[in-house]
Amino acid sequence: MQTPGRNRKCASLNPESRILKPAFADAGVALLAVMSAVSVMILVALVFSGSVQIETRTAIYRKEATQAYALAAGGVDAAILEIAYPPAADQQDQPRLWEKGQSLVRVPYEQGKALVQIVNETGKVDLNTAGREQLARLFRARGLEPAEAAQVAAAIDHWRNPAGTDDSESEALEEYYRDAGYRPAHNRFGSVEEVLRVRGISRDILYGAAEFSRQKGIRYKYGVGQDLTIYSKSPQVNVNYASEEVLLSAPGVTEELAEPIVRERTNKPFKSLEELAQRLGVSLPDKALPFLTTETCQTYSIVSVGAVNGSRVRRTVKAVVQVTPQGPARHRIIAWYDDLTD
Repeated sequence: MQTPGRNRKCASLNPESRILKPAFADAGVALLAVMSAVSVMILVALVFSGSVQIETRTAIYRKEATQAYALAAGGVDAAILEIAYPPAADQQDQPRLWEKGQSLVRVPYEQGKALVQIVNETGKVDLNTAGREQLARLFRARGLEPAEAAQVAAAIDHWRNPAGTDDSESEALEEYYRDAGYRPAHNRFGSVEEVLRVRGISRDILYGAAEFSRQKGIRYKYGVGQDLTIYSKSPQVNVNYASEEVLLSAPGVTEELAEPIVRERTNKPFKSLEELAQRLGVSLPDKALPFLTTETCQTYSIVSVGAVNGSRVRRTVKAVVQVTPQGPARHRIIAWYDDLTD
């Protein structure tokens, strides 16, 4: 049995405990609130820091991309200067970036460089002058099956020839175009891209496509468009500029001949077919002679890649340039492509 004094002492402590407990609870809540606020501030700071880093990297990229574009455009200008404005006779001994027949040029600058590929249009197969066999050989070299390549070559020939042929092949093509809602031009091709309207030509065939395999991963398959032109106006292809596939389009040319031609010309361009045969130590097939040349036309494709020192950013431009030997304006830019991709 407890004494009255002890009961009074316990009773006197209860009010204090009731007052202290809410005080400790309020302090804990305040601490949690402060910690939450600090966490939010840290999070905001991190997000802001990340945003600043992204903006900084974006600004650097844009600056380097602009510089790379200027270098690429400068590479095109340098190539045009070499092609259209050669040095006078008394300056022929001056060092030059480029010589006739050369396809790859490096243009150095203080802040970077431009890697320039110069291709005369005679290094391609002309859509308006190449025969069916030559076209079919080109498409086979670019991966089409022989039967499909022959059908595509026939469709190209039908598109560019005048109307009026009544054979079953032409009638089938005319019916295909009627069903598709348009008519064939029955005229010369006005651009390489026009060939997309021809039966059997897809964008993958013309421009290429990415292919995936477990063994080799993603590989880009180049399209036939880079091998076609409307500017050479000749069935002959230039041995200094033609790709291996274009060389294979010439009847009588095999891989055993095309590969060493491409390899040997990197040392020095061929000045004639006789020199080519001499340097390779072979006799050119009689069937191939009417389709091969070292002569050029007046139109060039120039692809320039600009690279800034210390940067991985690259910009690529392409120009199709027509050169005239006389007159104050010796060149005309027919087409210009920004941000060219492979």
